[in-house]
Amino acid sequence: MTQLALDLVGALKRHTLAASAAVVLGLAWWWQLGAVQQPRELIWLAVTAFSVLTGFVALGWLRPARVGITAPQAMMLLGTAGMLAGLGLDVQRAGLDAIASMCAASAPDFLAVARLHLEWLPAMHAGMVTGGLGALVWLRKARPHCRRQFCARFAQNLACSAWMMIGMVAGVILYYRLAAWLGSAGVPAMLGGMIGGMVWGMVVSVTLYRVALGVLDARR
Repeated sequence: MTQLALDLVGALKRHTLAASAAVVLGLAWWWQLGAVQQPRELIWLAVTAFSVLTGFVALGWLRPARVGITAPQAMMLLGTAGMLAGLGLDVQRAGLDAIASMCAASAPDFLAVARLHLEWLPAMHAGMVTGGLGALVWLRKARPHCRRQFCARFAQNLACSAWMMIGMVAGVILYYRLAAWLGSAGVPAMLGGMIGGMVWGMVVSVTLYRVALGVLDARR
């Protein structure tokens, strides 16, 4: 490996929060830009950036990186990649425009949107869960000494995935509410809501985990 490559790897290890946020946001923007039909829809890229970056800042505060990547960061990276890979399969059955229209018609009913997601986007959810489990394998190999880190165990990993799914639904509903002021509740809004919601679902999950951990420690 060249010195330049070594320096790059070292920089990424020191700045895993920024690198992880940049990758997740880049993936979101890639899909959103591909779906933009009108100039006014570009506003959703800015809203998505705000959601993703503030979510990662919250994760960095809740779970600071001491050595290399943290479990929430790894899970967000692989979970987002798996989610979008699965979404690419789902849209072969029903296009993004049709799915976005159904979501808009179902919002703000949380259960209706959740049911719609599960019915029409099964591969997306499977891809996200698979990506999360991939993070579990990655972290156990990279840091076998760490047993307490969040999402380092199977049950915690699945709980985290569940909160990310809840966040996706909540994010879509929130973005469609914002569309009343920003306009154009189409595919870019739906994609931004799902990915921004995933990040904040992770924030909620990590928060609950740390609270539960604090309670258990206090009782010992």
